[in-house]
Amino acid sequence: MDNKNELFESIKKYLLDDANRNADGRIETETELAVRFNTSRYKVRQALSTLVQMGMLERSPRRGSVLKNLEQHNINHQLLMQFDLSGFDITEFTEARILIECAIIPLATRRIFPAMLSKLENELRLIEENADNPEVADRHDRDFHLLLLQASGNRVLQVFSDVLITYFEKTRESLPANDRQYFLDTATKQREILLHIKKGDAQMASELMRAHLLEKRL
Repeated sequence: MDNKNELFESIKKYLLDDANRNADGRIETETELAVRFNTSRYKVRQALSTLVQMGMLERSPRRGSVLKNLEQHNINHQLLMQFDLSGFDITEFTEARILIECAIIPLATRRIFPAMLSKLENELRLIEENADNPEVADRHDRDFHLLLLQASGNRVLQVFSDVLITYFEKTRESLPANDRQYFLDTATKQREILLHIKKGDAQMASELMRAHLLEKRL
């Protein structure tokens, strides 16, 4: 795995899985992770250093690397509590989404690679295949947007991914029931966005994303 950003996200996702660390939070060694992800110890060390900077990992000569209690579920739960206590409403969530998701389109257009395009296209296919199941289709809709954030190659912007996950959880109850067409339309519009990204037309892709997010708010 050569792509630096993809490697970081893969290691982070792997370590956040409870099954992949000891009961005391200790994770595999740099050497073991390098073998697992078919990369060098140096690149693994860089990824782990980033996790330390993010406050997710503690490293010490005696104990090794220990992941803090920051499972994705806990992160999202804490964010939901913070948003509820602060009185944020869906309009504010959507405004933030429009600003950030439109801003990452030019970066994604320049940096996207074939494997990521395949992943994005697969999420659109899964939205369509599960259009009769709102909860499943919504999850693949969310994953499409998360992959676009990842495709930007900017780890600062990707911090927004936790907020985006929380947004989808907060709005899931308001999904249209038994409305297959809603998700088919969603996939169609996102496929058009992806088409312009593939063409290198970041401006049109950004405009389509903005229109799509504004429409979903209504």
